[in-house]
Amino acid sequence: MKRAFPALLACLVLRAQDPAAFAPEMRAIEERVGGMAGAAAIHLESGRIAGWRAKERFPMLELVQLPVALHALAQMELGEMPFHKLVRFEPARFAPGHSPLRDRYPDGAVLTIGQLLEAAVRDNDASATDALLALGGGPAAVEKRMARWFGEGIRVGRSLSDLDLAFRMAPSRERFLMDEGDSITPETLALLMSAIEEGKLLHPKSHERLKQWMRGTPHGAERLPEAWRASALYWKSGSTAFWDGRNACMSIAAVVRLPGSRGRLALAVLLKGTERDLTQREQALAGAADALYRWFAALPEK
Repeated sequence: MKRAFPALLACLVLRAQDPAAFAPEMRAIEERVGGMAGAAAIHLESGRIAGWRAKERFPMLELVQLPVALHALAQMELGEMPFHKLVRFEPARFAPGHSPLRDRYPDGAVLTIGQLLEAAVRDNDASATDALLALGGGPAAVEKRMARWFGEGIRVGRSLSDLDLAFRMAPSRERFLMDEGDSITPETLALLMSAIEEGKLLHPKSHERLKQWMRGTPHGAERLPEAWRASALYWKSGSTAFWDGRNACMSIAAVVRLPGSRGRLALAVLLKGTERDLTQREQALAGAADALYRWFAALPEK
């Protein structure tokens, strides 16, 4: 199994920047939706990184499925969690929120680890994610592995079931949004996507599985601009329900091809604390992603 790449991470973090070229667009998006946007993109061929609020923390929520899957795949390569191992998917472990597996098997089922992984990454399945989290040693084990790869950028403190409870029991929406216990920075999310694309962390077969599941996802396409959506190689989205009139966080992360021979871009956009409807939130994410894409697309062709 491949190991961390701390020198590359340090280089990328030091070179992060907020280009004035797209700052006005980001401010306009935030004003339009009444929330806070964070964005980052990495040009994979050069390592150049740019962003907006790229080092600020946003609720990770469904995006935790990527760290959980990476942790599980690493355990598989170590022989600790066989891909075809059968596990009992118990109703007592069902998570609230989006869960096609829970809806398909209301009385539980016997599934393989691989089926749980596919459901978590491709279908954003909360119950599959929590099952994998428990099988993998819990949030602390996932966070420890992510810290070795990505430093402090990813924090995993609770299951999605526990997060849902915290979401509903928080004394105020601001208090929940300020909770950094389960959060990620846009910069780190872009780094995670670039690591998957470049095969920096695991065996090539494991990386290809992740890419295949993300290529097959039915969620999130509306959060990428239609003008260049066909250039996206794959993507992962995350969402939460409304609470107290405000959406906690929505996100999109993708790897896309730039025009001509300009290479590939790993990008991440998150939006938190807005009261706008789904269409307006998706438009905001697409607008922020487009600003990053156009900025890199305008750079001289190598």
